[in-house]
Formats: sequence, C-alpha cells, structure tokens
Amino acid sequence: MQMNLQNEIPMHSCHIEDALAAKGLRNTVDRHHILELFHENRSWTVSEIADQIHGPDLSTIYRNVHTLLLEQLIVRTHSHETESRYEGAGRPHHDHFSCQSCYTVRCIPCPVPKLSTHTLELAGICASCR
Repeated sequence: MQMNLQNEIPMHSCHIEDALAAKGLRNTVDRHHILELFHENRSWTVSEIADQIHGPDLSTIYRNVHTLLLEQLIVRTHSHETESRYEGAGRPHHDHFSCQSCYTVRCIPCPVPKLSTHTLELAGICASCR
C-alpha cells in the first residue's frame, strides 16, 4: 500500500517513523504514542491523550500536538467544546456528533463524496445516554 505522507498519516506503528522522518521530525516516545492513538477512528482532546499515554506532562503533550498540527500529521476538528479536538490527517471527510450528556464525539460518514467545503456538527444525546 503506497501512502502520500504529505497528506496522510500512516497509523500503523511501523510507518509512524516514516511519517515523522518525512516531516523532518524525530521519532520520540511521546510523539510515537500520540500518533498511535490516532490509529483509532476518533478524535482526541489533549486531556484525553494525556489520560491514555501516562507519562509526559501536559505541556509536553501540548507541544507535541502543536508540532504535529503544524506539520499536518493531525488536524484540528471543529467543535463547540471548550477544548480543541484533533484527529489524524488524510482521513476521508466526515462530520461529528457531540453528546451533550457524556461529551463523547462520534464521527459520521459524509454521504457526499466530493465537496468543496462545508461544516456540519451535530449535538444531542447519544443512544448510550438515553
């Protein structure tokens, strides 16, 4: 499988080194762990990342997320929450549903294959909270 590292982040552990190297970044343990999280089909806040990777302090995670964002390995998603959410770059376009009870955010596939631009964020109560 050939990947364009300019637009996509390969999420398999063996390719993380290549994605970082293509951007001129060192493959640190913290960056590697952060990028592994983006293999999951979901978005993350910095707090959620910190809860998952235990070890680095919050400022280190913020710095790494900022670097990965600048290098377009991750993208910031639109959110009405107070804390920004991030997901792996290069994923097919999709929208988001935010539960106003448990605060989870779920990805919703977009039925229109080619759009020039749009933003749609849905909010309500998820099935688990009903």
